[in-house]
Amino acid sequence: MQKEFISARQASCILIMYIFGSTLVVGMGAEAGQDAWISLLVTILMTIPAVLVYARIMRLFPEKDLFDIMEALFGKIFGKTLIALFSFYAIQLSSAVLRNFTDFIQLVSMPETPQLPVAVVIILVVLYLIKSGNATFGKWSVVTVAIIFFIILFTSLVALKSMDFANILPIMEHSFGEILSASYKQFALPFAETVLLLGMADSLKKEESPYKAYLYGILIAGLLSLVILLRNIEVLGSAMTESVYFPSFVAARIINVGDFFPRIESMISMNYLFAGVTKITLCLFVASKGIGKLFNMQGYREILAPACLMSLALSVTSYESMMHLFDFVRTYYPIYAAPFQVIIPLLIWIAAEIRTRRKKPAA
Repeated sequence: MQKEFISARQASCILIMYIFGSTLVVGMGAEAGQDAWISLLVTILMTIPAVLVYARIMRLFPEKDLFDIMEALFGKIFGKTLIALFSFYAIQLSSAVLRNFTDFIQLVSMPETPQLPVAVVIILVVLYLIKSGNATFGKWSVVTVAIIFFIILFTSLVALKSMDFANILPIMEHSFGEILSASYKQFALPFAETVLLLGMADSLKKEESPYKAYLYGILIAGLLSLVILLRNIEVLGSAMTESVYFPSFVAARIINVGDFFPRIESMISMNYLFAGVTKITLCLFVASKGIGKLFNMQGYREILAPACLMSLALSVTSYESMMHLFDFVRTYYPIYAAPFQVIIPLLIWIAAEIRTRRKKPAA
């Protein structure tokens, strides 16, 4: 089968949708109150060095994915240990996102419907999207980014008359420590989760720039997230934004566009759905490749269905309730994710630089 490639522009769009797969639902920087927009700016500054490391790894090993790089650098035993850990991380993350979206759908639109059938439908869509190939996934991301950009712009403009700009005052009411804590949580969820794009790094052509893909994706997603965050705070106020589970959806319910468009929150639900499907797709695509590599399989398609079933099972069994999920995400996840997002990528980068310098012929 001919290998499929994606462009740097498509990779950037995948990153944007991947980041929105969490920020649109969970919200950002709640504990920083009206200073959450400052914590978001700090988060973007924190993220840039991390994604430069990810991009550098891709540049040092063109057209190789994360799992090929791990095995090449660390050998069979330690390399496969890291592959197993990252594969589990990808599956666990996909299950958390899946549970988040089934909770949302049950809460806002189908309270009498069990979550399992909804989760099965989402998983089937994801399965189809992965089986369609990388090129299709890249095109899906480009189209859905355009749709989400329009919805964010439209909802922000029509929300102007519902905004109270005094809601962002006073500025810097929270201590620097509180802002930094909120920034790190936003770094861990979702910006540094983009480390999983390394799992499909072999799909980026050698002549395409991984730096361009990562930086454009992070900066555009960060700017749009800032617009969403300011809109929510100015419409709801910092206290309400912090207390509700789905601030964008609640803010959209308050916005009144007139009799011709009374249910603007349906557009927010569409955003949630597109972004969630994209994030789960990337997670399970990477997990399938990792598990296939772990068992020395030639491809990932044979393991795709079992990986999807594992994600589905974890989404049902790992969390007792929506409150349990949100407590895990906001309290424990930033600690749990640090090895995958920071420590292991740094080890890979250092090992890759050492190997590259050793291979250079002496002058």
